[in-house]
Amino acid sequence: MSLIGRCLFARTLVSATLLCALTTAQASALTESASERIKQACETLVMDYARHRDQAQGAALAQLFTEDATLSVNGETFIGRQALLTRFAAPATHRFRHMMSNVHITVTGHQQATGVSYALIFVGPIDKQNPDAPITVSNFVAMGEYQDTFVLTDAGWRIASRRFVPAFLADAQ
Repeated sequence: MSLIGRCLFARTLVSATLLCALTTAQASALTESASERIKQACETLVMDYARHRDQAQGAALAQLFTEDATLSVNGETFIGRQALLTRFAAPATHRFRHMMSNVHITVTGHQQATGVSYALIFVGPIDKQNPDAPITVSNFVAMGEYQDTFVLTDAGWRIASRRFVPAFLADAQ
């Protein structure tokens, strides 16, 4: 191979290497971007759960879950969206407020993620005569974490399983 041929070969090799590096960098950026979108979708589910639960919107709450989802809270486990609809269909007798924080989502694949979020939960009885009145509470009911599994469905990201693990409970005085 002549000197000119070797120079052209070397230039082609360098160009191919640079192109490969650029393509790999672009693929990594897309993966990071997709991962961030997944994390945001799952974080939105965490916050929507709290909002729908606090506003007694049982049907909207159940739609955050997959058809065969499990929800484990207070020693009870509900399996399937229909069980969740039944659980949250009753008229509200208590007002709830979930203060969510420390939401951490881990993307485990293109169609699955896990999450842990802290919840500080307040509950108080609703005054039937004045249901919009503020409720006096002396303490929170529980502080703990939700442990979640999220999956991508045809309808978008949904909660496949959710488990509340209390870290602190209010003193029953």
